[in-house]
Amino acid sequence: MEQMTNNGKDINEVAADERNLRLLINNTDDPIWLVDTSCNIVECNQSFRKWVCHFIGKELGKGDHVLDRGQNRAYLDKFEMCYQVALKGNALKSVEDMQVDHHLRYTSVSFNPVFDEDNKVIGVSCFARDITEQRRHLYKIEEQNLALREIAFIESHKIRGPVATILGLAQFFNNQDINDEVNREIIDGIVTASRQLDLVIREVVKKSNEIGPLP
Repeated sequence: MEQMTNNGKDINEVAADERNLRLLINNTDDPIWLVDTSCNIVECNQSFRKWVCHFIGKELGKGDHVLDRGQNRAYLDKFEMCYQVALKGNALKSVEDMQVDHHLRYTSVSFNPVFDEDNKVIGVSCFARDITEQRRHLYKIEEQNLALREIAFIESHKIRGPVATILGLAQFFNNQDINDEVNREIIDGIVTASRQLDLVIREVVKKSNEIGPLP
């Protein structure tokens, strides 16, 4: 005779569902975990065990208190507030940085309240995602924007001076008498301003090359 659960499912079917679910979460690179209202770990995948180790120096698993300080006393202060906010029914995200194999990595951590049929919070489901590449992409764009602002400043201030000088001197050039002594002074002034302008253009080109291709 087949044994049935309260919801009418065969016990073997439930067991198979649990195995499939466990296989699914353990074959996911992103850390996934679930805690109860006391912040004890109800379930977690292998990625979470390794991920949390980077924060506290040891792995945590099912049955452990998720706010174990381990070797990092700052860990509790960072995450306790997030769990408490979620346990009050509010979802939130946090971005954390950590050293992995001597490289700085960034992780987005989501805390989502879990409700029962009576809309009562019974725990917090969490998952983390590596956003290092997105962060690097963003920083690269910020660096490029800063360089572009510097170029815009150069163009609007440093270039304006030599150009204004050249335009001003050109107005006094004596076209009627090419050999006019004043023309020699004007040409000398234009040459000097042109050289200044050339230096500024070289500076703009240099900064433009430093920007590199857009990400």
